[in-house]
Amino acid sequence: MSRTKLQEPPHLLADLKELCLPAVTANWERVGLEAERKRQGHPEYLAELAHLEVTQRRERRIARRIRDARFPVLKTLDGFDFAAQPELDREAVLELFRCEFVDRKHNVVLIGGIGTGKAHLAIAMGLAGCQREKRVLFTTAAETTNALVEAKQQGRLSRKLESLGRYDVIVLDELGYVPFDRQGADLLFGLVTKVYERKSLVVTTNLPFARWSEVFLDATAAAAVIDRLVHHATILKTEGESYRLQAAQALEPRQGEAPRGGPRPSHRRRAGMSFAPGDGLPRKNKRLRGRAGRPSRQPRGERGSLPSPPRPFEPTPHHPSEKSLAGNLKEPGRNTLKPK
Repeated sequence: MSRTKLQEPPHLLADLKELCLPAVTANWERVGLEAERKRQGHPEYLAELAHLEVTQRRERRIARRIRDARFPVLKTLDGFDFAAQPELDREAVLELFRCEFVDRKHNVVLIGGIGTGKAHLAIAMGLAGCQREKRVLFTTAAETTNALVEAKQQGRLSRKLESLGRYDVIVLDELGYVPFDRQGADLLFGLVTKVYERKSLVVTTNLPFARWSEVFLDATAAAAVIDRLVHHATILKTEGESYRLQAAQALEPRQGEAPRGGPRPSHRRRAGMSFAPGDGLPRKNKRLRGRAGRPSRQPRGERGSLPSPPRPFEPTPHHPSEKSLAGNLKEPGRNTLKPK
């Protein structure tokens, strides 16, 4: 008969806490009972505990890498629709997701129109790097430029560049959406030069290389940035219409079809209004009209309460009593019509 609890050795939990082994602290008894049931030796028991500790530490590191990357949303390659991008080289994309380009300090440039999946691929690529315990930073070109300008104004530009240089991969999104001034273009060029052949850049842009001079305001600076980016780089192009626009058009009802959920009453019908044929003017619905065009009020007994009992007969000057009526019927000649 197997035991249900092991005797705790002296100072075990305190020593495990001192050694910062939370997985061993939480699982030593369970793994010990399992090893006793399977008749495993001490080496197998120790190996199982060490494996649990290493696995949980790796999971915590990956979670910390993902948190520090500052992704706006989490995207994976499984959620990317390759059917919408038939011209995209799928084998090249799958090769990039092995993250070997990070070890080789190579770059990736994604060029395409708005809403064609560039940011999706860039985020998924950065997430794959985090899962391989790479240090990743997701940012936009405008945010990075503003941060560099602010750091220069505060006299800590070199420290800012050093902090950005500690990342293995920098995902630079939306390059070309907002043009830079002369100072911002020079600072961004300094960042590209800083990480050139030392770290990896993943850049998304909606502009072809021939139009990058519109962003950097100088053809020479644009050529220098392009030269450093495309050297040892994989260039991918996405085409087609925006998938966001396609999704919005798919939700709109077609011409002549009622919207989803059935036809909705108009505001006039909800307010009890209707149109008389031919006059074009709204009028109250007949079922809501009472006398003199006003809504008729229901009797008290019909509005959720019990009907009131009939009132007893009471004689009035205009309504004689039952006895007087009976007397008139018995006395001939009274209240009778004479024959003509």
